[in-house]
Amino acid sequence: MTTFSPKAYQQQVLDSVEAYFKACHELLSPSLAFTATTERLWGRGLPYNPLSGFPADMPYFCLRVPTGGGKTWLAAKSVQLVNTHLLRTERSVILWLTPSKPIREQTIKALKDRHHPYHAALREAGPITVLDLEEAKSVTRATLDTSTTIIVATRQAFQVEEEECRKVYQSSGALMHHFDHLSPTQRDALLTDGEGANRTTPYSLANVLRLRRPFVIVDEAHNSRTELAFDMLARFRPSGVMELTATPDLTRTPSNVLHSVSAAELKAEEMIKLPVVLETEPNWQQCLADAIARRDTLHKLAEEEHRAGAPYLRPLVLIQAQPRRTGVETLDVERVRNELIANHGIPASEIVVATGEEKGLEQVEVDYKLGLRDPTCPVKFILTQKALAEGWDCPFAYILVSMAELTSATAVEQLLGRVLRQPDAAHRQAPALNRSYAFVVSKSFAETASALRERLVEGAGFERREVTEFVTAAKAEQ
Repeated sequence: MTTFSPKAYQQQVLDSVEAYFKACHELLSPSLAFTATTERLWGRGLPYNPLSGFPADMPYFCLRVPTGGGKTWLAAKSVQLVNTHLLRTERSVILWLTPSKPIREQTIKALKDRHHPYHAALREAGPITVLDLEEAKSVTRATLDTSTTIIVATRQAFQVEEEECRKVYQSSGALMHHFDHLSPTQRDALLTDGEGANRTTPYSLANVLRLRRPFVIVDEAHNSRTELAFDMLARFRPSGVMELTATPDLTRTPSNVLHSVSAAELKAEEMIKLPVVLETEPNWQQCLADAIARRDTLHKLAEEEHRAGAPYLRPLVLIQAQPRRTGVETLDVERVRNELIANHGIPASEIVVATGEEKGLEQVEVDYKLGLRDPTCPVKFILTQKALAEGWDCPFAYILVSMAELTSATAVEQLLGRVLRQPDAAHRQAPALNRSYAFVVSKSFAETASALRERLVEGAGFERREVTEFVTAAKAEQ
C-alpha cells in the first residue's frame, strides 16, 4: 500500500480541522467554536455563517487549497478526524460529493484502490467501505454497523429531475431491514410520501441517510452554491459539512474558511511549478515554434537528469486551439495539427487530440500501462479546444500554448492548472524544470500577463499579492 508523509502545510490543515472539532465539543456550538478556533490559529476570530435549514449543532466549514495542493488526499485524511474528534465514534457514513461524473469515477477508483495514497489515508479511520450511489441503494445494515462507509456521488445525482435522484427517494425492499426496531423519535425524523391517511414512509436511501446523519464532504465546493443544492443537502440531516475548494464563495452563500493555504506554501513544498514564464507572440506559427523549441530544451534537461538517476520525465505541451466556425478560417485543432506535422516534422504518433469528438487521451490510458507517464508512450503534444476532460491530471504537462487571446478564453484557467503540478512533488536539479510555461498568440504582453494573473486568482486560488511574482516574462524586453 502506498503512503506518504503530509507536507507541512497539509499537516497544518489537518491540525486546524482537529482543533475545530475539539472546540465544537468544548463550546457546544459550531459557531462559537469557529470564531474561537480561527482566533487561536490566526489571531483574528472570524464570524461564522450558519446554513439555514440545517441542524443547529452541525459544523459547516471550508478548507481553501489552491490547485495542485492535494485536496482529495486531505479529504480522505479528514475522515479519521471526523470519527475520532467530531462524532466520537468508531464508524460513520460519509457522503462524498463531486462536481461531475468524470471526477466521481476517478475519486471512486482511487479511494477503492488499496495501493493508492487516498485509500491509505482512508484506512486510518479503521475498516472502510467505498460505494457508488448504485451500490449504496442496496447497502446492508451490517456494512454500516461494521465499517466507515463512504458513498461517492455527483451533487447533480440528488437533484429531483435526475433519474438517479428519484431512486434515492424511492422505497426499496433491499433497504427495508434498516427500519426495523426504530424508536418513535427516529420514525418521526424520516421523510414521508403522500398526505393524511395515505402518508407512507419509504424504505429509501434518503431515509437511511437521515437515520445515520452522514458527514458530507463537498469537493470543488465553489460549483455548488445554489439554494437548491443546500436544500438537497439539508434533507439528509448531516452531522457536518466540509467544503474543499481553491476559490471559496465569500459573498453569495459565504463559506466559513477555517484554513487557507497559499500558493507560496505549495511552491515551498515543491508541489507546483512556479513561476509561470509567459511569452507572447502575435504570429501563431512563430508562437508554436517557440513552444516546440522550449519543449526540446526541457526534454534534453530531463533526459540528462534521468541518466543521472532522476525519475523519468517527458515534458508535454498542451495546445488550446480555437473552435471551428463555418465560413471562417480559425486556428482549429486540425489546422494546428497539420502545422505540427507538415512544418515542424512532428510524427503523428507524438500528437494526441482531446476534444468532445476525439478521445485520444482515453486511448492512451488503454494502450500504455502508465498512460502518458509511461516511458514507452511517444506523446509530446496534446491538442484540445475548450478544455481537457475534467479532473485530468498529468504532472508531465509543462507548457501551455493558447491560440486564443487569454482575455476571451475562460478554459485557460483549467489548462493552466494542468501545467502547474510538479512531477513527483520534488524539485529537479535544473531550475528550468521547476517552472511552468505559457505561450500565447497576442500582440500585448501587459494585457496577457494581467489576464493570466486574473485566471490564477479566480481559477487556481492564488492570492492577488502572490501573482505578481508568480508570472514572469520570458524575454527581458517584456
